[in-house]
Amino acid sequence: MPAAAFAVPDPDDPDAPPVRDEMIAPRDVGRLLHYGERLGTDAIDIRMLPLQLPVTSGALAVFDPGVPKSWRVFDRPVGGGQFRVMLSIAQKESREQLAAVVIHIGRPPIARWTVAHYRAKSKPRSAEQIPRVPVTTSWLALIDEAGDSPGVVAVPPGGGIAPVECPLTDGRRALALPCDTGEYAAYWAVDAADKPICLVVDFDAFTQKEWKARAT
Repeated sequence: MPAAAFAVPDPDDPDAPPVRDEMIAPRDVGRLLHYGERLGTDAIDIRMLPLQLPVTSGALAVFDPGVPKSWRVFDRPVGGGQFRVMLSIAQKESREQLAAVVIHIGRPPIARWTVAHYRAKSKPRSAEQIPRVPVTTSWLALIDEAGDSPGVVAVPPGGGIAPVECPLTDGRRALALPCDTGEYAAYWAVDAADKPICLVVDFDAFTQKEWKARAT
């Protein structure tokens, strides 16, 4: 079984609950969740959506709705519920760009950020091997894993950076988000008991130089 599926004890605290064997996030993902945060010359805006993402299977999946083979199931369980959805938006001069989508699962405080691994895949050994989902149709979708891949999902016309809900015939609802063609990584915020607080899909709106820049 791949390493990502195992929970391991904390060698510094044998009495602490086991933690999942996930790579620590190589960037400060939490900056994408802070209203007014500046990365380079751009600022972060935060918007809660009125919709929620329903999950009954205990797991989330991600895929390009036009490419069934892009289907990926996140390895970390999330339980069930109606999860709140938040957008992180990069304010770039006269335009807006979707920086990240955040699925709220638990409650702060955040103890650490980890890379979101996929089920049946091995733990990456370096930041260059971080698992990503490929997008070629300019849409990335999040959905309840129940029932496996739905195949090709037709996304209704949207506008700008607004996400689109896609009801499926099996009762699930996919949340499709407009994005550039590319490959995108996801990250977990977890608490001190190793429970997930939120899942963040980073749409790479910022360059490495912008990530390293700090507002003065």
